[in-house]
Amino acid sequence: FFPINCPGCHKKDEVLCENCLQKVKLTDRQTEENIIAIFDYRDDLIKKIIWHLKYHNQKYLGQKLGQIIYEYTKDEIADLKILSQGKPILVIPVPVSKKRLQERGYNHSELLALGFSKENSENLEFNKNIVIKNQETEHQAKITNKKIRLKNVRNSFVVNPIANIKGRTVIIIDDVTTTGGTFLEIFRVLKKAGAKKIMGFALAH
Repeated sequence: FFPINCPGCHKKDEVLCENCLQKVKLTDRQTEENIIAIFDYRDDLIKKIIWHLKYHNQKYLGQKLGQIIYEYTKDEIADLKILSQGKPILVIPVPVSKKRLQERGYNHSELLALGFSKENSENLEFNKNIVIKNQETEHQAKITNKKIRLKNVRNSFVVNPIANIKGRTVIIIDDVTTTGGTFLEIFRVLKKAGAKKIMGFALAH
């Protein structure tokens, strides 16, 4: 019932037009090893789009942004495909707690991961039930100190006991990474459960 317009230039029937996308600043800030971020979160348009996706129920943005993450990480996906030895690469969204899910009604990272996976369904296997957030934590965005961020998410994720990820190659998808604390904690529990290779892809840093 509501028109879809590009959030940058308000062009009709465009989730995010190519012209605005080309103007978005790519990130030049270093991330942790095995974490890739695409855009600079300080870019006004990127910040606006993520805000609309997370807090304004504009869920349709998730598919488009997931597609964009895929387009910018094709080379890394090709390398991971070689490591996966014929099995699909698991694509896992950063999970949210039950309380956060009830408050918002959806997990925005799940929408990104779905859009990402649909771009290559033959080689990418979306699964939202492998990693579970078992503790409510302070919003990472509210914490500036890296050590406190890491401590905040420590032991807040677990691998579903019925999931068999031994030897699997995994991509974790999130909207924003700052210090990498969330990704690193999920990496830790996945490695403990036997995952072979893990990378984190974020829309912005």
